[in-house]
Amino acid sequence: MIKQVKPKKIYEIVAEQLTELILSGEVKPGDRLSSVQQLAEDFNVGRSAIREALSALKAMGYIEIRQGEGTFVKKVDFDVVNQMIPHILQKDDIRQLFEIRKFNETGAASLAAENRTSEDLLELESILVEMKKTEGDGDLGEKADMKFHMAIVKASKNDMLYRLMTTVSETMQESMREARQLFLYSNEDKIKQLYDEHYAIFVAIKNKDSKLAYDKMLEHIVGIEVELF
Repeated sequence: MIKQVKPKKIYEIVAEQLTELILSGEVKPGDRLSSVQQLAEDFNVGRSAIREALSALKAMGYIEIRQGEGTFVKKVDFDVVNQMIPHILQKDDIRQLFEIRKFNETGAASLAAENRTSEDLLELESILVEMKKTEGDGDLGEKADMKFHMAIVKASKNDMLYRLMTTVSETMQESMREARQLFLYSNEDKIKQLYDEHYAIFVAIKNKDSKLAYDKMLEHIVGIEVELF
């Protein structure tokens, strides 16, 4: 059964780009972001979209809004992230966790395409081989899937991003194990599709095509999100 893919909201696109700027180090902790009006002009969007994007980044701990001073980039506090995620899960709102992954992993794929080494490619290739060998085994397939995604984050050469994604991925893997195995790893066609998507991401990273790596990762995560929810 074909499920409709919902178009991305403007604020989500803005939030993804701002997150990538922060995690790549282009915008550093302590830096002040431009005003809402200026950001709206820079992104060519309405001010409401900017405000929603900033609210999302604030909720994830990336920025703080100081009354009368402006919006400043924060140093990511991983203890806060660890405390925040179980609270989200208790609310049965896994979608918020997916949003964090979507923002961060697309940026990671893009950075990996720019910064990956030959050793990173060998590791990714090895995991792809492992994926092929574990077809039909939901538990092992799921573990290989997570290893692949974390290897991409590692290849981005961004330690802050790696630490954050380790927390998010471990929590998501634990909380969604049964659902993922039921919907993603119990169907041969779906297993092949997931492998093909992972391979396409790998090829983009191998070819140092950061935009394609970003797009393929986004397509992959959105597809899983639609399947699970």
